[in-house]
Amino acid sequence: MLTPPTVAQLATFTGHTEASFTGYATETLAQATFLFSIVTGLDEYPTDPDELQLAHYAILEMAYRIYLEQPNATVLASPYNSETIGSYSYSKGSSLTAQARSGSRTGLFWWDLAVAQLALGDQLGVNHGSIHLIEPAIVVAGEDRVLLGPLDVAAGAGDVPIG
Repeated sequence: MLTPPTVAQLATFTGHTEASFTGYATETLAQATFLFSIVTGLDEYPTDPDELQLAHYAILEMAYRIYLEQPNATVLASPYNSETIGSYSYSKGSSLTAQARSGSRTGLFWWDLAVAQLALGDQLGVNHGSIHLIEPAIVVAGEDRVLLGPLDVAAGAGDVPIG
């Protein structure tokens, strides 16, 4: 099981003081860590220092976003998905955590990058009945790093031994 980052780390990541966060910050860190574990399939942090930093940045970014959205939780949970007022209309998008859970892009830079780089499993998958390719992968083979694009992954080039 992944250990959540601390509120002190969240404060450093966001540039805020630790005292500016409420007790809810600890919970958002736990939620973001658990979500990261589910989405990536990781049950322990990577041993590579760069990948470890990437995982921490992703969790901190998601935790901060959950923290910021908490005051608007009632509106986000509303069953109304669109509204028209006079000539103005808008539609609510799907929730950030729903996008993250499904593996869709969230618009959170560190989260999306970490999920693309660190998620376990095949790079070619079936999602809602359609075939999709997840982000290109960087494969480490010995001392070389090789960037694989979607066609490489689809052709099975992703089977390069890692190590």
